[in-house]
Amino acid sequence: MHPIRFEAVQRHGIRVFHYLPGDDVVVSRHWPGLFEEWPEGRTPFSEWAVNNNNMEEVAVYVGLVWRLTAGLARYAIPTYYRDDAARTLGREPTLVDWEYEVDAEQVTAESRDNGFVPGSSDVRFRRGPTGWEVERVGRAGAGLFPLATPRDLVSALHAVVFDASSEITVFAVSPGAERFERLTAALRGPVRPALADVLGDDGIFVDLTIGSDVGNYDSVIVASQTDLRSLPTALAADCTKRVESYEQRLDELRSVPDFLRAMPALAGVDLDAS
Repeated sequence: MHPIRFEAVQRHGIRVFHYLPGDDVVVSRHWPGLFEEWPEGRTPFSEWAVNNNNMEEVAVYVGLVWRLTAGLARYAIPTYYRDDAARTLGREPTLVDWEYEVDAEQVTAESRDNGFVPGSSDVRFRRGPTGWEVERVGRAGAGLFPLATPRDLVSALHAVVFDASSEITVFAVSPGAERFERLTAALRGPVRPALADVLGDDGIFVDLTIGSDVGNYDSVIVASQTDLRSLPTALAADCTKRVESYEQRLDELRSVPDFLRAMPALAGVDLDAS
């Protein structure tokens, strides 16, 4: 077990918290069944986006993201794979012009965080007369999806986790149509948005990046204009305790159903709870 620790930095004009585990992801003892063949039906991947590469730490991240944004309306941008996310979530997104970018190959808070970049969904590469060119396939822009339950967050992960790295950005704001309209307005237009302006006075930003290939690394970034100092620290400590408890009873898990019953206690959330 490797404790979760957030590093506070001043970026984008606000206090930002980074969790950068590097090679020391929070769960160090893994269930051996992740490396075996699973029966048909509910599996670690279908329920928690956990497999034998991105393992139980993904469930910890799902719980951490959800609990960091408790009490607010949550909207997510699954980076790049907008239309795949529409299929896994079963709903169409609100189109916006900007999405957040984290470089999973970098290892420091400053070098990973690229801020907002133009949404790049639905592009592919083709060979042109001067080399490889980007071809726009469908509608331009990123997709902003509402998340009603942690299961929605897992469904969004299902759309993105097959790359060398994957990223989902969650914007949590006060409930209501008027506040959602202000959020979407801040993510549209020709001018690169500032994180402080997107969040406003009430919003919480959480970016979850998962590195799958060698040389790509996980991270969780949290930001808000309000004083979050105690929240990331308290939740990090609680996550660490949950991981310790999970690892202590790991040998009791004999089957996929046993594993799935252990995940809510590890994550700190029920998949279908709001």
